Amino acid sequence: MSSVAQASPLYKKSKIWLYAPLWCFFVYLYIQILGWSQDSSNLLLGGLYFIEFGVHEASHIVTAWLPQIICAAAGSIGEMSFTILIAVAAWREKSYFALSFALLWVMLAMNSAGIYMADARAQKLQLIGLGPEPRHDWNFVFGQLGWLDWDTVIGGSVRFVGDVVGLVGLAIGLILIIKMIADKNRR
Repeated sequence: MSSVAQASPLYKKSKIWLYAPLWCFFVYLYIQILGWSQDSSNLLLGGLYFIEFGVHEASHIVTAWLPQIICAAAGSIGEMSFTILIAVAAWREKSYFALSFALLWVMLAMNSAGIYMADARAQKLQLIGLGPEPRHDWNFVFGQLGWLDWDTVIGGSVRFVGDVVGLVGLAIGLILIIKMIADKNRR
């Protein structure tokens, strides 16, 4: 084994037999996230979304003392930021396969936020919140900013960036597997 392979956590206890099927599962998740909605029956995505939703609501509570426009936007921004922080932690720990999964979670958060943003005018999504009539965060934010006519463009753009982030996550996982195979063949 080369000295690089010995020193790098990437090659530490390389388990291609585990990573390859897991990567295939990540591809499945990517496809599921592309068609995801709040009514999704995917148990894993539902669990991840449940955590995101908790962060979304907690972000509103934490920012309640700030101007209303910031508090309203904080929910979606909080859920995206939370998943990005998980990805950053995986990167810093050099846990690149975990980074691959974390980037799929970022994709899910951006998909969720993008759907919510794109619904600002139509307000067809069922909202959950405090009080008898919850306020649509993005209807309020975009209305205050004069961007309400751009809700679908902004929401679609957020979803697109999320899809690209998910593809990057898949690429990272695939590159790791290819490097593991190449390293194994060099021995």
